[in-house]
Amino acid sequence: IKRPVTFSSECSKHFHRLYHNTRDCSTPAYYKRCARLLTRLAMSPLCTQS
Repeated sequence: IKRPVTFSSECSKHFHRLYHNTRDCSTPAYYKRCARLLTRLAMSPLCTQS
């Protein structure tokens, strides 16, 4: 059973801001770059400390 990944509210806020305000995330051609951005955010200290 996989546990859902839970991020701090601060992390989630950044996630949403990046996702909704980044050109890479609103242009299908750039989705890979968007994924890389979000992955980097998820690995950052802000999001990895529980």
